[in-house]
Amino acid sequence: MNYTYDNLLKDRPCSTCHSRNVCFLRQMPMQQYPEPVQQFVITVPNVAFKQPQPLFGRKYWHADYHLIQDWLVQYYNRDNCGLPGSERNYLTNEEQRKCDEQRIKEQFKQLLDAAAKTTEDKNPRLSIMFDGIGLVLASDYLEAVSKIFSMFKKLGEINKDYTGACFGY
Repeated sequence: MNYTYDNLLKDRPCSTCHSRNVCFLRQMPMQQYPEPVQQFVITVPNVAFKQPQPLFGRKYWHADYHLIQDWLVQYYNRDNCGLPGSERNYLTNEEQRKCDEQRIKEQFKQLLDAAAKTTEDKNPRLSIMFDGIGLVLASDYLEAVSKIFSMFKKLGEINKDYTGACFGY
């Protein structure tokens, strides 16, 4: 069954938005998603993604990935969601919520790992970026070191010349 929802973007004053020149949201079929999902998708980029002043003549995006993780958890908490398959009858409601929040954060990191693996051959620079985000969100030393080695390996592949010799780091 396909539902159609109100497109929350249609009433937004895009002419006053600071991201109007780089916004990708207008190209998305927003009416296919429930209003809470649309609100989340509309709000997060404005809050978590910034394009600071150009550095060396180039514009770079900056994203606060901890903030994105926190928004995912807030979305879960606001709508009193539950994660299917994570129910533990022996936990209190608060303990279950904390367990679910941790699982959301872990799944976010797993999605980043999958994106890094998927882009590894076709776009290693993008893969390094996904590993870098994983490094920022690493929960322990071993995970951080693993991300660093993965990034170095991909950088070595990028730096190989046509003879197969590596230029080093």
